[in-house]
Amino acid sequence: MKIIVLLGGESSERRVSLSSGEAVAKALASRGHDVYKMDLADPVRIAPAKVALFSEDVGEMPPEIGELPRFSPRRLAALMEMLDRQHPGVVFPMLHGGMGEDGRLQATLEMVGIPFVGSGSLASALAMNKPKAKLLFQAAGIPTPDNLSVESQQEPVDGILEKINQRFGFPIVVKPEAGGSTVGLSILQTQDGLAGALQIIFGMGGLPMIEPFIPGRELTVAILGDQALPPIEIRPHGGLYDYHSKYTKGQTEYLCPAPLPESDLERLKALALKAHRALGCRHYCRADFRFKEDGGIFCLEVNTIPGMTATSLVPKAAAAVGISFEELVDRLAGMAK
Repeated sequence: MKIIVLLGGESSERRVSLSSGEAVAKALASRGHDVYKMDLADPVRIAPAKVALFSEDVGEMPPEIGELPRFSPRRLAALMEMLDRQHPGVVFPMLHGGMGEDGRLQATLEMVGIPFVGSGSLASALAMNKPKAKLLFQAAGIPTPDNLSVESQQEPVDGILEKINQRFGFPIVVKPEAGGSTVGLSILQTQDGLAGALQIIFGMGGLPMIEPFIPGRELTVAILGDQALPPIEIRPHGGLYDYHSKYTKGQTEYLCPAPLPESDLERLKALALKAHRALGCRHYCRADFRFKEDGGIFCLEVNTIPGMTATSLVPKAAAAVGISFEELVDRLAGMAK
């Protein structure tokens, strides 16, 4: 089958996407597919899987905003033209964040009628917008932390602080309402640093979301088809599961399945499937959780295009049930046909 893997793009997760896309393309080619790679930041370029388009690695820090390609709707038009010429059987998006994961790419592929791996445009848009996703979690009875959205850079910091103290107090997590790989995330124990944390996100071109910090263990559950894979506990050596801990080998310990009673593992899997269905996701996703000492579970978010790098979590969960990386991506490509 002819498969085009889309990678790169213009988001702050560009390097992760390059790494994920190269790995997926290589694995699909090893299964006998006719595989090509295309960078959404330059959709007129296309290369066979065996030709490495990119030499850069993920790096210990995300790229600066000035290093990233600038989004242009013309890229989607160029992509449509290229796909029309190439006639792929399936498109495999490996784009993390930005227009590759927020529904715009998926809407384009739906419009031209090309099968693709992963969630459709509506589910992608809902999952990427964390406040909207939380509303659906709450409607489905899925516990999730309270949150405040900051709607404008002109909103006074004193007013935001007052809302925080009225709603949940400190410590808090400040993160982009649409983004991933913990880029732009800050954990604040007090009000000191609030203005700076907000400005980091505004400087990325996004809007901040604030939620109470939930103490406890960090867990994630991957969904493959209609099956929840074994939950993974994440133990970063530095305490915070940030970009450096995620993408630097040896900086984080992963326990799969998580060392929890079977009843708790089943609760996590059930909630992950519930979140997957509440958003209308398909094929695969990854749901992230905090697990409190008292047994309370909170769903933080759902990732519709989770990473496929050497340190990524979905491949680890699949391996725990005997599914190799090559088989995993082959299954996903088959789901899109």
